[in-house]
Amino acid sequence: MLPVHHIGAFDHPVRRLWAEAAEFLLPQRCLVCGRFGAALHARCLARLPAAEPPRCLRCWRPGPGAWCERCAAGGPATPVFDGLRTPFEFSGDARRAVLEAKFRGVTTLLPPLARSAAAVVPAEWAVEVVVPIPLARGRYRTRGYNQAEIVAREVARRLGVPLDTKRLRRIQETPPQASLGAEARATNLQGAFMASGADLPPPAGALLVDDVTTTGATFEAATRALRAAGTHRVYALALARED
Repeated sequence: MLPVHHIGAFDHPVRRLWAEAAEFLLPQRCLVCGRFGAALHARCLARLPAAEPPRCLRCWRPGPGAWCERCAAGGPATPVFDGLRTPFEFSGDARRAVLEAKFRGVTTLLPPLARSAAAVVPAEWAVEVVVPIPLARGRYRTRGYNQAEIVAREVARRLGVPLDTKRLRRIQETPPQASLGAEARATNLQGAFMASGADLPPPAGALLVDDVTTTGATFEAATRALRAAGTHRVYALALARED
């Protein structure tokens, strides 16, 4: 029987069920050191490439000073979300861990990564609710889970605030962002999200959660949807940033 790390893409329900059972029954082997005991040992988690400051406090782009030129200028290119954080760079074993969880079903990697993400959320953000980025319906059917929701659930638990999986809906099927260039990414998700829950008062401060961010376009589109529904402060959190 193959270990969980060798499970292929979830392109069939039977394969997905087999993977879930294998993940539950087989001993965990650490992605980084290869030893049994956990999908990602604490000491190995600490060795993942960290997204260390100095970085722009708004878009988390690396560089000297508290603000990058784009965000300091406050022009139309400035992100509409109020702040972004990630604990890791999207490189090395951090990149490998995210991709294993996202495409090979090793979802046990997500909780330890999520705990590291929750730890970098500034207290002054005063987050009231955690909102995962919705997965496109077709990709959810194929994959069988939304990795952003798994991460968001652990982040919400660590922050002690509610998880709201109904607040944001994806209303358009769009090509994966990873398959597009920077210019196409900026427009690919325009109008792709809609905020729901109109019968409930909008939270004053929401935290959007996704697995990876590059240009920030996904967070931008989701932020616009939440703002249109009355949420004033919207922050963004991902496991890793591709610089």
